[in-house]
Amino acid sequence: MKSGENAVIIVSGGSGTRMRSDLPKQYLEVNGKPIIVWTLEKFLLFDPEVWIVLVLGHGHEQYWEPIKEGWFSHNRIVVTEGGEKRYDSVKNGLKIIDRDCIIGIHDAVRPMVNVETIRRCYHSARKYGSGIPVVAVEDSIRSEMEGKNAPVMRDTLKRVQTPQVFRAGEILKAYEQPFNRFFTDDASVYEAMFRSVRLVEGNTENIKITHQSDLIFASGLLGRI
Repeated sequence: MKSGENAVIIVSGGSGTRMRSDLPKQYLEVNGKPIIVWTLEKFLLFDPEVWIVLVLGHGHEQYWEPIKEGWFSHNRIVVTEGGEKRYDSVKNGLKIIDRDCIIGIHDAVRPMVNVETIRRCYHSARKYGSGIPVVAVEDSIRSEMEGKNAPVMRDTLKRVQTPQVFRAGEILKAYEQPFNRFFTDDASVYEAMFRSVRLVEGNTENIKITHQSDLIFASGLLGRI
């Protein structure tokens, strides 16, 4: 890996419990192609020479190896095993990354990220140190606490997506911190040590596939974005 190159950690440790599937959701097929393949292809469209670090759940090699043989000849895919929490999985992936690259961290089950979103995130990280995709909250929002609830002004709220992209040296340093419960994503880990993250425009279709209904949504969109 050379200085300044693009890399991405794909976190692929989910078990698919909420999908009610014996096969982890990232390996389920949508429109004839496993979800994880759709995801990886988006980054290869962005940069055919991108380094990919695939962080697999324990025992997931049995699912990944046939996919790799059937879909990829790319020699820049490196596999490592995940940890107990997502934080640990990302930390394992970062051990492989060169400190001088630009590194994205993305969920394997977000196959509907578009290439322009990826490009904006990497451009921002290269220029400012970070690039986090967000979209506006369109629903009405209420907070609830101790039996009481109240409306929340949505104008200041954003839905956060991935890839969350950083200069590798800084996010590596940030992940040296001990885990705490306020680390809800990579951006929060970064902000605990460095400056506020830079927000960029995401794409509304870039949802995290979690439920059966998400598969229907994905089937209608994949191949169009």
